[in-house]
Formats: sequence, C-alpha cells, structure tokens
Amino acid sequence: MNFGRLRQLAHLAAGFREFARTPLTRDQAVAIIRRQMAERETSFLENARRLIYDVPSNPYRQLLLWAGCSAGDLEASVRSHGLEKALEQLRDAGVKLSLDEFKSRAPICRRGLTIETRASDFDNPFLGGHRLEGTTSGSRGNSTRVAYDWEFITEESAHELLLYEMHGVLDAPTALWFPVPPGIAGLHNLLMNLKLGRTPAKWFSQTPTDAMTLEARLALRFIGRPRPEFADLAHADQVVAWLASVRPGVVRTFGSSAVRIAQAALETGADVRGSVLFAGGEPLTELRQRFIASAGLKVFPRYVATEAGLVAAACPECSTGEMHFYRDRLAVVEQDGSLLFTALTPHTGKIMLNTELGDCGELTSKPCRCPFGELGFDLHLSHVRSNEKLTIEGMTLLTAELQAVIEAVIGRPDCCQVWQTQDERGLNKLVIAVSPDVPDFEETRFVGAVLDHLRRGRPGSALAADVWQQAGTLQVVREQPQLSGGQKLPALRRNASAGR
Repeated sequence: MNFGRLRQLAHLAAGFREFARTPLTRDQAVAIIRRQMAERETSFLENARRLIYDVPSNPYRQLLLWAGCSAGDLEASVRSHGLEKALEQLRDAGVKLSLDEFKSRAPICRRGLTIETRASDFDNPFLGGHRLEGTTSGSRGNSTRVAYDWEFITEESAHELLLYEMHGVLDAPTALWFPVPPGIAGLHNLLMNLKLGRTPAKWFSQTPTDAMTLEARLALRFIGRPRPEFADLAHADQVVAWLASVRPGVVRTFGSSAVRIAQAALETGADVRGSVLFAGGEPLTELRQRFIASAGLKVFPRYVATEAGLVAAACPECSTGEMHFYRDRLAVVEQDGSLLFTALTPHTGKIMLNTELGDCGELTSKPCRCPFGELGFDLHLSHVRSNEKLTIEGMTLLTAELQAVIEAVIGRPDCCQVWQTQDERGLNKLVIAVSPDVPDFEETRFVGAVLDHLRRGRPGSALAADVWQQAGTLQVVREQPQLSGGQKLPALRRNASAGR
C-alpha cells in the first residue's frame, strides 16, 4: 500500500468521524427532503451549469450544443414547461445516453456527431475530499468506479429514517445480509444506518469474510461493529435464528435472499411473525411476496442503483411491487419503457442527464397518505425489470457478458441461449440451453468452467460466480436455442420453461 493510498484512507477516516458524529434527526430528515423538493429545478439548472456547460470536454455539453440547446435555452425551457417536460424535449432531440454510452462501451453517435468517451468523463469533479469510493457490479469489462460523498449518504439517510418510521420499525433491531467488500451493498447500507444512530446488530455475509482485502478489513475495523459473520445461502437459518431471538426485527437484503429467509423459517418452524424484510437488488414479484408472507414475514421492495443511489421504496400503502419514486433527488422520464434518469443533487458521484441504467418500469402519478406522499412523492414506480442486465441472488451481470463467457467456454457462437426461469418460491435460475450438436459436452464440467471464467474477470463477476455457485443458479439442458418471431437468436429468454 503506497503513501498516496494511505493518505487517501486517512482522509476517508476523517470524513467518517464527522459523518458519524452527528446522527440525523427526524426534523432534519424532513427538512432535507422539503428543501430538495422546493429546489428541484434550481438544483438541476445549477448542476447543468457547473458540471456540464462550464466543462468544455463534458460529453453532455457536446450533446446539448449539438441539439442547439445553450444554457439559456435550457433555463427558459425548464422555467416555461417544468423540469420533466424539458427533459422530454431534450430526449426527443437526442440528448440522452444509452447504458453502453454511459458506461463508455460505445461512442455517442448522433447525426453529424461522434463523441469518444471514458468512464471518468461522467464523474462529478466537485465531490469533497472525504469521500467513499465503490465499484458497480453490473457492467461488462472493467467495473465502473463510483464516488459517494458523505453528504450524498446523509441525503439518502433522510429517506431511510422516514421509511423505518412509516413501517413502524424505527426502534427495531436490524441486521444486514449482504456480501462483504468488494460488494458495495453491505457497506452502503451500514453507513446509512450509522447516520441514523441505528448500528445494525448483525451483518451476515453471503461471501467468506476472510476473502476481504486488507483495505476492506482495516475500514471495517475502523468503523467498529458489527463484525461481518459468514452465512452463505445454505445457512439462512442463521439469519432466521437471529430474527426469532429479537422478534420483531428488520433484515435488509436482496430479494432472493429474502425468499431463502422465508424458506428457512418454514423449514425450522421458527417464529418470525411481524418481522420486516426490506428487499432490493432484484424485482420483488407477487410470487415472492406471497411466499415470504407465508412465513409470517412482511416484505417491502426498495430500488437502488449504484450510480444513482436510492431511487424508490415502498410505503405500507403501496400495492405489490409499487414504490414511491424519490423525486427530490432524481428526475425520470420514459422512452419505450426504458427509464432515463437525471440526477438533481450536486452530491451524486455520476453526472446523469436522461441517462439509461438498463432498467425498465412503469410510472404512475397518484396521491398517498404516507409521509412520502405528504412530502410530494406522488410519482410511483412499479414492475421494475432489466432487459440488458441479469440480477439473480443480488448479483448483476449484463446478458452480453455472460453470453460471451459461455461461448468462450464452448468455443463456438450461436449454439447456446440463456433461459431465465423461476421456481415455486420465486427464486430465479439461469438455464443454459446448449445445442445437442455440440460434441464432447459434460454438464458439470461446463458449469464449473463458466464459473471459473467469471472468477477470472472483474471483482463483480467473481463475486457473482461465488454466490451463484452457492445457490445452484446455473443449470444446463441439451436443447436447441429458440428463435424469436423474427427468426433472430436472442441471448436471453425470460420466464422460459426448461425442458425438464
């Protein structure tokens, strides 16, 4: 570890001390959200000026000017039509980014314009020095670095405080069931709880704690408690035993891990009635909710994206899979079902203007009697899903990334297809359909080779390989890949039924 990295860690430690020294109160949380709601348009325009128009090399600036939109034009549009209408006009004019463009996997190409970018071109250059850095797990090739400003996490904590309160668990014991670093979800959830003065009682990790880097060990030791405990997917009973001992309690985890908690509770007969699970990382389908409820548990979805932070969460009044969109921190418009996000807070690590993160969903406006509704969160997001990404057991890969690995193992293209299936509990599996004409094929060896290839890749894909091996996520059938109606061979078929 060189001197520069040591100095960076020292700055991080100083930032954490200040961050944790003053827990957020309810009045402060409400004040943060009200201020951000009142300043949505002003914040957007200020961010556009400082982060985009004042930076000649910024790709969004080049797009805006190509579309004939100066800073003055943008302000006039927002003041005249409102933020969302202005964003829709920009979208229709070509000012938007696909996921590949945002990840710098493809150049930004418009008529008469080509912009070659690097991932760092979308970084917020004005974050404070005392900041936390993480990486995404859902990108092809190199992971995308994302910085988290301490103010950014404080803003997120305001939403979390109200979320706990409206579900009646503000004082309930809380546990995390997330992988230890390099996975960022566990650390992210830990920091938000610490800002509320709610130190989690337990941190269960689906991945071995002894696999952490020295830096991660030092960081968690500096933070203090809780010390992560290894509890893989086959040992959800450890989480259940803790829940039964503190009932009612709260567990924050992935959607599929929430299903495994319910399964373990039913198998052991543990009394976990009244406990609450906050589940993110994967869609919380109606099937999953019914199964989890059969164990006496309450479960509510949350939508989090590494680049954007908290996006939406469900109040007790929300219907299945429906969530309040956090309008104070983000704006969203649709295009053909895809969600295009714009960051409004100046503390977001990535600059986003009509930016696609690979997810689809449905937006509806309606009032709600909960605290979120009273603060103006009248936009509801539901049926969130991804057409480009696979998120199973909380681990995310692009379909194209997995497809490339499979074809590399087999040694030939167009002979396989991934089918996403779901069992009776709502747990997702990936069935790899391999053409019967592939010679010398042995299923167990093939699955092992795919997982080994993923482990040799970036940290996010290596983590996915470990978790998917635990869960038995990858399965194989010897069947012909199925063509679409247009006689094309899609890499992924969702909700497919395997032949056995």
